Amino acid sequence: MNPTFNPDYASPPGEMLAETIEYLGITQTELARRMGRPLKTINEIIQGKSAVTADTALELERVLGVPAHLWMNMETNYRENLARRRASEKLVVDERWLDSLPVAVMQKRGWIPPAKDKRKLMVAILAFFGCASVDSWRKSWMNPEVAYRKSPKLETHPEALAVWLRKAELEGWKQECAPFEAGRFEVALSDLRNATTLPVRKWMAAIRQACNASGVAHVILPELPGIPVSGATRQLNEDRMLIVQTGRYKDDGHFWFTFFHEARHVLQGKLKREWLVEYEGKEDALEFDANQFAREFLIPSEQIIKMRSQKGGKMPVSAARELAKLLNISSGIVAGRLQFDGIWKPFVGNELKKRYEIKELLSEEHVA
Repeated sequence: MNPTFNPDYASPPGEMLAETIEYLGITQTELARRMGRPLKTINEIIQGKSAVTADTALELERVLGVPAHLWMNMETNYRENLARRRASEKLVVDERWLDSLPVAVMQKRGWIPPAKDKRKLMVAILAFFGCASVDSWRKSWMNPEVAYRKSPKLETHPEALAVWLRKAELEGWKQECAPFEAGRFEVALSDLRNATTLPVRKWMAAIRQACNASGVAHVILPELPGIPVSGATRQLNEDRMLIVQTGRYKDDGHFWFTFFHEARHVLQGKLKREWLVEYEGKEDALEFDANQFAREFLIPSEQIIKMRSQKGGKMPVSAARELAKLLNISSGIVAGRLQFDGIWKPFVGNELKKRYEIKELLSEEHVA
């Protein structure tokens, strides 16, 4: 049985009442007499015009032997179903809004159920976002003050980005996290620095364990078409932070630099319940600080200078391996840093990098 199955129909308890008394050979008149109720009341319950109250359910239990909670559950389900139908009929289909969202991708990834009826589709998407209406959705996700809206690079697909961020939130809430403590998280980062040498298949377990124990949820969520982002951070509540990565570029240097960059945003204490989204070309004081932190935390510049000095001002691939071993970090991180700093050409040292497929990360994240 599918636990998410929500049928759009429900039988009124009056139907079961009619079937029960027919089976027992009791007329409506006799039932009314036994219950001490007017015949009209019994008739209206059977026709679905009157609701079964708690008192009525108890009386039906005494007279017919059918537990009161069954009558109440049927009544609740029936009335809820009627309310859903009324709400659906009142919901105006906003086709422009639906067309702006990556509905096909959301359905393919299992984020929303398949639905051809546009009203049902709108209800499913609003439920996904936790919003009661399209208007409330716009106020929550298209607010110009939201940090991720400040980039021209992301303005062309803000709705798709909103979907990606919302899914990240939902995945972050699924994780069991201790209350956030900055000091504990700083210690965890030191341990995770050494975890960069682990095989790809062990990255997620190490990150999840260290982050969750510090009050930080960590999610791998592949980017959606049209939103070239590498990661994002947000404060979910006072006790929980969230780091989400797309895993794009698919090498260990980019992956770990992005992680420690996002970790610095958590420690900056400037999230204020707003998203900070990473994209190419983003430049501001917080980004500069996060970049510097990730660079120096992973590979102190003085260590590069010292190694080059020992090698006569040069930096051969063998020296990069030596430096990685000395710092106990992934050699791919060293290669990425040397390429970024212009010490190496973009193609030099690529053999030091660990390549991976997103599915290798997702297999441990259990994210659709």
